[in-house]
Amino acid sequence: MEQNKEIALGVSRAIMNGEWEQVENLLADDFQYIGDGNPPINKQQYIYFMRNVLCAGMTEMNMKFLRVIGEGDLVSVDYTNEMTHSGSFYGVPATGKRVLGTGQFIREVKDGKVTAEWQTTNALGLMQQLGVIPSR
Repeated sequence: MEQNKEIALGVSRAIMNGEWEQVENLLADDFQYIGDGNPPINKQQYIYFMRNVLCAGMTEMNMKFLRVIGEGDLVSVDYTNEMTHSGSFYGVPATGKRVLGTGQFIREVKDGKVTAEWQTTNALGLMQQLGVIPSR
């Protein structure tokens, strides 16, 4: 189980560090991502999003894994990610603000590779911090 946890967290660490070959190696070829009510995406679409949307718009990431729980092939993680909005993100021009992303994901790990991820994020809270959506 500890090895599965390290593999699951290794994907996030590699993304934050821009280690795209490592991300490629940690994800199974038939990897599937399902998140926030959107249609599933495959490995290449996931890497593209992480590299060209998330990491192009958000830099200086400091991701903390608050709770990491494993059972069977599944690793569940509750996280926060403090980031700088330094590039365009979903059409929002860079603000230079430090923002806090929060969420949870479950990654399935089989034979040393992440085969699937289910994630939910606080997208509303992030967009409020960017000034796109007014906060209450």
